[in-house]
Parts: sequence; C-alpha cells; structure tokens
Amino acid sequence: MKKIILALCVLVMGFALISCTSGASGAPVKVFMVGDSTVSSFNDPFYYPRFGYGTKFGEYFDNITVVNYALSGRSSKSFTSEMNYRKLKNEIGKGDFLIIGFGHNDEKNDGERYTDPTTGIEDTKSFKYYLYEKYIKLALDVKATPILATPIVRRAATADAKYEGSLVHVTKDIDNWKGGDYAQVIRELGKEKGVYVIDNTKLTKELYESLGSEKTLKLHAWLNEKPTSVDNTHLNAYGAHMVSYLMAKDLKASNSKLGKYVKKDIAEPVEVLVLDKNPNFIIPKYRAPADNEKTFWKTTSPWMGTVFGDCGDQMSIDPVAGFYAINETASGVNMRSGVEGGKSLGKIASTSDGMAFYFQKVPANKDFVLTAKAKVKFITKNNQVSFGLMVRDDVYIDKYDNSIASNYVAVGPLKMTADPITTSWQRKNGALDETKGKVSKCPVAGDTVNFSITKMGDKYTLVYGNEAPVTIEANLKEVDKENVFAGLYTVRNVEVDFSDIVMKIK
Repeated sequence: MKKIILALCVLVMGFALISCTSGASGAPVKVFMVGDSTVSSFNDPFYYPRFGYGTKFGEYFDNITVVNYALSGRSSKSFTSEMNYRKLKNEIGKGDFLIIGFGHNDEKNDGERYTDPTTGIEDTKSFKYYLYEKYIKLALDVKATPILATPIVRRAATADAKYEGSLVHVTKDIDNWKGGDYAQVIRELGKEKGVYVIDNTKLTKELYESLGSEKTLKLHAWLNEKPTSVDNTHLNAYGAHMVSYLMAKDLKASNSKLGKYVKKDIAEPVEVLVLDKNPNFIIPKYRAPADNEKTFWKTTSPWMGTVFGDCGDQMSIDPVAGFYAINETASGVNMRSGVEGGKSLGKIASTSDGMAFYFQKVPANKDFVLTAKAKVKFITKNNQVSFGLMVRDDVYIDKYDNSIASNYVAVGPLKMTADPITTSWQRKNGALDETKGKVSKCPVAGDTVNFSITKMGDKYTLVYGNEAPVTIEANLKEVDKENVFAGLYTVRNVEVDFSDIVMKIK
C-alpha cells in the first residue's frame, strides 16, 4: 500500500511539473548549465545513484528548458576541450541563461584541470580567466545572461568534522600548485563583473551543518546498500532536488532575471517522494580469478597483473592505450598509472578505487610476509595518488567498475597534499580509515621506499620505510571467504620500479 501511495504522489507531482512548464505563456527560455559531476547527469548502477543538481534544477521553475552540458571530472579549463563546450558556443543565444558551476576539479593538482585561484583575469592560467573569458564573456557576447555558482560543499563524514579546508574548497600550496579559496574567487569575480552569484558553498554549508552527518547521508549517492558506501562528493536524487530548491529560493529573492521564472509556491523537497533506491540494483556475485587466468599483462606464475575499479573506462585499461603499465623486469616489476605530465587515471577516493595491481592469490587461512622496494620514477602530488603494498579480500581482472570499494589494508603514501601524509590505512565496510600511520615527508621522483606487510590471522602489520610498524585488524573474508589477494599497486599518476619483491607464505 505504501508503494502505491508513493507512486501516486510521484505521478501527481510529475503531472504538476509538466503542466507548469508547458502551460506558461510564451516559448520556454533556455537555461544552459556547465560544470562538473556535481551538476551533470549520470547513468549509475549504484544503490542510490548519482544526480548532479542540473538534473533537477528545472523542476523548480516555470517555462524554462534546461540544457545540461555539465560533465563529470571537468574543470573550467578542461571543459573547454569537450564537444559539449563546442555545442554550447554554437547554441547559446540572446535571452538565454548560462549557469556556470565549476570549482571541484579546478583545485586538482594536475595539468589538465588545475586553474590558479590566486591571480586575476589577465593570467591565462587562472580560475578567473577561464570563468570570465570562456563562459561569462561567451554569454555576454550573444546577449545571454551568465550566472556564477560556487561549488557545493563536500560532505563531512564524521559528526565532529568542521566545514573548512577542502570541504569548502579552500586549498593549500602544494609544490608549484598555488592553493586558495575557490568559492571566494567566484564571489569576487561576480562582484567585479556585475554577474550574479548563487553561493552554493554557503547554502550547502549552512544546510549540512544544521542537518549533521547522519542526516546528510540521505543526500548523497551510495555505492551499495551499506551507509558506509556513501559518496561524500556526489548527490543522489534527493540531494540534487535539495540543492536545486536552495538555488531556486536564492534566485527568487534576488534581482537576477532568472528569478522571475521560479515557481510561485516552491516547497522544500520531501525525502519520501524523491529518494528511492535503484530498482535495478543487484548485490553483485563475486568470482575469484582462476590461477593463471588470462589478463592484459604478461606475468610469471604465481604473480598476476590486473587493472580494475574506477580506472578511467574500459578502453583505458588496455595496454595499447598506454595509460597503465605492469611489466616484469629483471629486478622486479615496473608499474604505472596515468601519464607523466598528462592524463591521470584511477584513484583511491572516499568511496571508490581504481588501480594497477600485481598480486598473488593466497589461501585466507595462510599467514605470510610480503616485502618490496619501490623507486619512484614520476609522481603527481595529489590526494588520490598512491603506490605501495596491499592485501584485499577481492580482485577483478581488467575490469572497469566505479562501484568497487572493497575491504583491504595498504601501506604506501596517501593524501599527499596533507601534512603529515598517510602511510598505513584500510578500507573497512566501504569506508576509508586513514588514521593509522603518518609521516611528514612526501616521496618525490628519485626516492626509494621500503615496504612490508606481515599477515598473522586477521592482523596485518605494515611497515613504511623506517617508520614504526602499524598493526591493523581486518576481516578480509567478506567477499572471498577462501582467498586474500596480496601484491603491489599504483594509483592515478605515478610510475614506480618495484624490486626485491619477496612473498613468504607460512
């Protein structure tokens, strides 16, 4: 009965939206939207799939047509090389609106996406330059109306976490990458150029602080049915509705011309009406790889190689693409993820992983010691870049799947823009726990680091360089009850020569 009532509510709501948008007088005004994954559309297999706010924005307005050209992973810089940008340039015209929602990826320390938040419009590498020259000016030149939107906050995962720093897009200097307050840059640019700014950073910060970490869980995507799989960056349908509602309220109270299109009596979205799990979600069945199973990578038994997880796309995995490498050498194995000075692929993020992995399958009831030496050939200092040793409860053979976030322990540098960086950590029930080992020095090209992992039952002792050992207790039998998978990994934008690799199974 409850499902029938909810279905009727949604049906009535849908008819109301259709009548509002199509029944208003005059031709609908076009609202173009550009931005990153917090704005864009998705087609996810997740339990609570991702929805950028651009997918729900039009439901709070009368007589508009939303053209959402936002793309996941893009910055104000990298978006300009996309087909969607060329479409925008060809299609936007007099009387249209352009909502500009970048920031999440402009702060990433890679050459493809980074823009400098510390310099002005005259600097062709700056955040202000790209926002103004490539978007604001584009709209103004055809007599369309640009609107800037600051980035939504990233969700704080714990109740005691404060909305500051990277959660609100304030970054620090890292090597040659200048840090700054990206939301404030947008506010300043809006004031300088007389462009209206929807302050999503402020709006969502206030909302999230009022709700607390437990209630904000329901605003974000979940990879699977467990709350620990929550994606702290990306919204779900309810979250997209909520942000769109806040934006509509803001516009209605503003002097922006788009404000007059906001529906007369907009109401805050109701969770029970707009949040529902993916009806096609199926808890995946796991199959362990067979001994000597064929992969893209030529290895010597009992070692195997694979690239899997959130690692770009299926085509990127193939060695022909040149983005990954797992090549055995006379002294060990050369491994690479990404391209030096270019494309970054893979990640260790809050809710998903993508990596190159050189590993052995070990019976779960066996103890072992795995040691290796890693010499860094190149590395990009980024919070999602890593390399080292890992023991997992599952592995997948050359498979792109952005929902993989399984249990493991690892030793290697992580969160490299922090001080100190993380050196020993685990993923437990889908969530990262980075509170274990710490060290102040971040490895750079030319450095060599020694690693070891010792398994004794469910206890794993991790050693990073000359640092004190860290012991983590982990149940790595949740997915594969028969085996664990121990090996070497690289993630995102790093190349390493591993040598002195020794696996001693007891």
